Amino acid sequence: MGSSRRNTQDEYSYRSGDTAEFPKSLCQRTETRAVELIGYTSPYIPVEILSLTGLKPYRLLHGDIELSQSGEEYVRIDACPLVKSNIAFVIQNQKRFGAVVGATECDMLRRMFEILEDKTSIPIYVINNPRTRQPGIFYDEIDWLTNELKHLSGRRWDETVIHEEIEKWETLRRNFRMLDKKRKATPSLLSTTSFHNAAEGYYKGGIEEKPTVPEDHSNKPRVFLLGSEITYESNWLLELIEKEVRIIGDFVCGISRFLNITVENKNLEGLKTAYYHQTPGLFKRPNAEFYDYINTQLKERACNGVIVWTLDYCDTYEFEIKRMREIFKLPLLHIKSDLSHQNISQLKIRLAAFREIL
Repeated sequence: MGSSRRNTQDEYSYRSGDTAEFPKSLCQRTETRAVELIGYTSPYIPVEILSLTGLKPYRLLHGDIELSQSGEEYVRIDACPLVKSNIAFVIQNQKRFGAVVGATECDMLRRMFEILEDKTSIPIYVINNPRTRQPGIFYDEIDWLTNELKHLSGRRWDETVIHEEIEKWETLRRNFRMLDKKRKATPSLLSTTSFHNAAEGYYKGGIEEKPTVPEDHSNKPRVFLLGSEITYESNWLLELIEKEVRIIGDFVCGISRFLNITVENKNLEGLKTAYYHQTPGLFKRPNAEFYDYINTQLKERACNGVIVWTLDYCDTYEFEIKRMREIFKLPLLHIKSDLSHQNISQLKIRLAAFREIL
């Protein structure tokens, strides 16, 4: 059962089966064209299920410095800049959100959901994403979420509709995999800076858009990027890195992590299996599968080095830096930031020095 939720039946006076459209109050809001989005925070939340509500799945990946400062009205000044930015973005744009769906992945995210429940009237749903190998728990959580969102939307989700929705997202992911092949080619034909620009459409629910990215050949040293989220506003960081080296692969929320998801059986059971068995994040224990996957990628993509990027106060990756150096056996650069440009001069110097040793 989800760890936090609103009673959608009370909230929207919804009676099961009385309409094929949204419950009355949400329907009235969508008629004004204000409500268009359903926010989410984790790669373990199936975008197909969110999209079946009729709203656009919108990954909360904001990291603008002004948003971060606005978020300090609700959390400590030294809180995660990503969380501060997303709180401010949702509150400032709350009329656009029909719901927000989250997962229990860190303490600051849990605090964010509590604040959004307190400061807005947006329905909040939070699934328990187990940190150990517990597929049964995850499947039960997705079943719960599915039922809640069915009530919220009031739409009928028959097998045909579900199959069509999954196929739309699979087609989009196949298109992005074609771009990824150009990125990892030798020489690399596509910058990750450009890939990130295109991926923004995926994360903002642009399912009908076919990604198009101009080619940009590069023979610079090849690096793999790991770490904290790359936000919509932090493309400057990728540009900064790619002035010195070419990022030919990544395992970072906000860029290409969704490419690890392939739904073979196009039904709800297939969704649960695909999202649970995607390449696991570093927080899953044991995390040997994560290291095996990254090691394979480093070899397949002929990487010369690894860059680990972390947000200030994001401990998950920082705790593993020493182990990464031991396992990857490649030059590794650790850079960190609070998403501001305050340490940009230092980053430039460190990246230039890193290129020299590759």
